[in-house]
Amino acid sequence: MSKKIMVMSASIDGRLLTAVKTAKELGMETVAIVRLEDELSVPNADHCYAVDGEDTEQLLEIAKREKIDGVLGVFDKTALSAAIIADEMGLVGNSPECVRTLMEKGRFRNLQKNIGLFSPAHIESDQTEGLKEKCAGLTYPVIVKPVLCSSSFGQTRIEDERELIPAFRNAAEYSRNGAVCIEEFVEHDSLQILEAEVFLVGDEILWDGVYWCYRFPEAPLRPVLCVFPDTLDSRQEMVFKAAVKKALLASGARIGEFDIEGFFTEEGEFFIIEINPRPAGYYAQQDVQLFCGVDYTKLLVTTAVGDLSYYEELKHFQRQRQYLLSYAVFSFRPGVFDHVYIDPAIKEALLVFRAFPGGESGAYIEDIHADNRPVGMAVFGFSSEEEMNRVRDHIRELVYVVLRK
Repeated sequence: MSKKIMVMSASIDGRLLTAVKTAKELGMETVAIVRLEDELSVPNADHCYAVDGEDTEQLLEIAKREKIDGVLGVFDKTALSAAIIADEMGLVGNSPECVRTLMEKGRFRNLQKNIGLFSPAHIESDQTEGLKEKCAGLTYPVIVKPVLCSSSFGQTRIEDERELIPAFRNAAEYSRNGAVCIEEFVEHDSLQILEAEVFLVGDEILWDGVYWCYRFPEAPLRPVLCVFPDTLDSRQEMVFKAAVKKALLASGARIGEFDIEGFFTEEGEFFIIEINPRPAGYYAQQDVQLFCGVDYTKLLVTTAVGDLSYYEELKHFQRQRQYLLSYAVFSFRPGVFDHVYIDPAIKEALLVFRAFPGGESGAYIEDIHADNRPVGMAVFGFSSEEEMNRVRDHIRELVYVVLRK
C-alpha cells in the first residue's frame, strides 16, 4: 500500500511544489496545504486544502480524515502545526517543544546560554511598559527583532534607548505572537554569513549543504548570493559542527532538515544566529543537489513517512562537488519587470534559471527592500574557485533586472 503524505506551506513556493512532486514520483499519495488566499491548484497534489498554517486544530482534522502517514511543515507558520500533528498521530517528527525552542528567539538564546554556547545578552517582552528598565543591563547597540517571524522582517539595529520604543513597536507588528526579543549586537561582517542545510537522523548529521551567503550593503538583511563549497579551515569546521550538533540535540531534535545561519566571533566561537526547523527558501535544496548530488527533498519526504532507505543509501553515495554560485535576482528599483539580463560571457556557466511567481514579464515588482521574493534564481557552475569568485565579485554587473521604460 502506498504512503500518504501531507505537505503544508504558507505559500505556493518551491519547498511545497518540489516536496509534493518528489512524493508523487515516489508513488505516494499527496495532500497539499496552501494559504486561504491561494488557488486550490497545486501540481501533483491528489488533495488540496486552503487553511491558515497556524490553524492547528483544522489541520489536525484534515490529517486524521485523510489518514496520512507523514506530515511536513516546510514554512515557518506550518512547522509547529506539523510537529503537533505528528505528535498527536504518532508520526515521524520532532516534538512541539523542540520546534518552539528553535523558532522562538528568546527561548533559543536561553538554550544556547544553558548549554555553554555563545549567546548575546537579551531580554524578551510583549509590552512597552517597563521596557527601558528591562533593557538597562544591555550594552548598546542592540538588535530589536520579532520573536516569531521570518526573512529578517521587523528587525532594527539601534544605538541607544531613545530608539527603543519605536523599534519595539515595529518588531511587534511583525511578530506572530506579539513578543519581541532585544539582544546585544555582535560585531561581524554582516554581508557574509555561513549558512547550512543539514539533515539529522537520530544523533547523526549530514553536512552536505554548508555554504557562504552574501548580502549587499543597501540591503544587509536580505540574503542574495550563495557560494558552494564553504572555505572553512579544519578548526573552524570542528567548532561549527560541534556547536550545531550540541544545539540541535539539546533542543530535542531527532529528525529532519534544518536551516542554520551563523558566523565566527572575533574569539573564534561560532555564533548560531538561528536554527530553523524547516528547509530554507529560494530552492536551497535544489542548490545542494546541484552542488554534490544529494537530494534533500527526497530525503525529507521519505524519512517523514518512516522510510530510511535513501538515508542509508547516502552513507555510500559518492559526492560529486562543483563550484556553485546561486544568485537571487532582485530589482534595486520598483517598476514594471521586463527581463533578467545575463552577460554573454557567463551564459555557458548558467546551469538553471528558476523564475518565481510574480516575476513574469510585464508584472509590477517592488525593490529589494520591500519584496521578500526575487524574480528568480540564476545558478551557475564553475570549474575553478578563481573563476567563481570573479563572477561573485561582479555579479551585479553581470546579472540584473531590466525594467520597462
